[in-house]
Amino acid sequence: MRWLTRLTTIAVILAVIAVAALAVRTRVPTIHVRGTFRTYVKFHDGSRLAAGSPVVIAGVRVGVIEKLTIEGGLARIDMRLRDGLDLPVDSFATRRADSLFGDSYVEIIPSPGEGAAPARLLRSGEPITHVVEGGSTDAVLRAIGTALPRIDNTLDTMHDGVLTARSWVAGPFTDRMNRTDQWLTEGHVEGPIESADRAVSRLDDAVTRARDAVAGGGPDVLDTLDRIDRGVDSARTRMRDVQSGLVSTLQDTRDGLDRIDPQIEQARDVMSAIDEGRGDDWRGSLGRLVNQPQLGDRIEDITDTARDAVGGLNRFKSWLGMRVELDAYSRDVRFYATAQLRARNDKFYLVEFERGPIGGLPHDQLSDVANASCYVRQQVIPDHFRFTAQFGKQFGPLALRGGLKDSTFGIGADATMLDGRLQLSADLFGAFQATPRLKLTGAFAVFRTMYVLGGVDDALNSPGYLQVLTGSASVPTTLDKVRYGRDYFVGTMLQFTDEDIAMMLRVYGALMVGLVL
Repeated sequence: MRWLTRLTTIAVILAVIAVAALAVRTRVPTIHVRGTFRTYVKFHDGSRLAAGSPVVIAGVRVGVIEKLTIEGGLARIDMRLRDGLDLPVDSFATRRADSLFGDSYVEIIPSPGEGAAPARLLRSGEPITHVVEGGSTDAVLRAIGTALPRIDNTLDTMHDGVLTARSWVAGPFTDRMNRTDQWLTEGHVEGPIESADRAVSRLDDAVTRARDAVAGGGPDVLDTLDRIDRGVDSARTRMRDVQSGLVSTLQDTRDGLDRIDPQIEQARDVMSAIDEGRGDDWRGSLGRLVNQPQLGDRIEDITDTARDAVGGLNRFKSWLGMRVELDAYSRDVRFYATAQLRARNDKFYLVEFERGPIGGLPHDQLSDVANASCYVRQQVIPDHFRFTAQFGKQFGPLALRGGLKDSTFGIGADATMLDGRLQLSADLFGAFQATPRLKLTGAFAVFRTMYVLGGVDDALNSPGYLQVLTGSASVPTTLDKVRYGRDYFVGTMLQFTDEDIAMMLRVYGALMVGLVL
């Protein structure tokens, strides 16, 4: 009879909760925008836009989104606006964020501004052609995909330039250096210089003979001849200096060319190694770029794969929930407030607060008794919240998590089945006894956000009672002892996603504004 009474109580509680939820839902007003003015706009990225999302002008809602379709590789957003709007044909449309949880809406910016000539008004059925796109990962990847062919063409040009330089160094440049060296070795420079020296010597001899011939002449002739002789000596000295400097310069040039020959030979070996892929040092990116122009196509394929992988990642998501559990034997009621944050498909954070008769963590104190061989153990359990903060990773339908559980270290696992309607959970964390506390829970969705749940708590420990020191004061029977160990429980849970919360904020916000006005 006791279990029948408990089942009846649970059924009555669930029925009351269901009736209350239906009553609230029937009283939620439905927001309609009247009007037959229709237009549409095309975006490259239509994510976070959904049918029923608002269309606003200067923060005032003037319409709704009727449907979203794909047209020519773009997202077409069909909108229904209220009648009486005067929209110039060159107005702008952009996508805005509606709430903290990621909802978006379309905002129309009429134009032209003040002082501009009046434009033709937009007629029903015509599109809004001016669009202000927001930044997105897909747009960045498309830009990278567009830039890769240009990079490929640049690499091809560099490859052709390297081949041309290698051919010039290995051919005409080497031949010219060899011909120059041979020309210098054959004495083509020393010969003309020696001929000029001989001519100057002959001229010196002729001048000397002329001076001897006119030695008996007048002082003016002698002075003139002396000046000519000094000029010739000076010219000969300068020519010798020029010859010596030219020979030294050409010799230094020849030595410099000899020193360049090893570097030229090494550069030719390097170019050949890069071109043929010889040696471990020339099998890297440069060798592949020189000999494999198709590397650009491979990079482009990798980029497309990365874009698909990034496109598969969910944006920031979260859900909030509340849970009530009723223990079968102790009849204690526990209340939970839960939040789960997901930044990626495979990682999440779980935060939970618990309020129940178990209270906070117990403080254990052991003291001896005077004149006795026994000890007194005193345990104090404060009336505090218990806190859960865990980090988890998703592996398909299975999720593993670890961190703090009920203010103690713990680990857990969750399994999702039947498209999310059935959730199974297992938690292992600190307990009142030395054996850890194992909690097994199963939850089944009866409505979209409502679950009924049941399970066993502290499954590894035998049940028992901890006596509470009451003193001489009379206290209720529920406060004279605390039950611990294995116990069964049932309960209910409400779970709301960020889309549900955003919808409630809009609906109840509009309801409150309507009540105030």
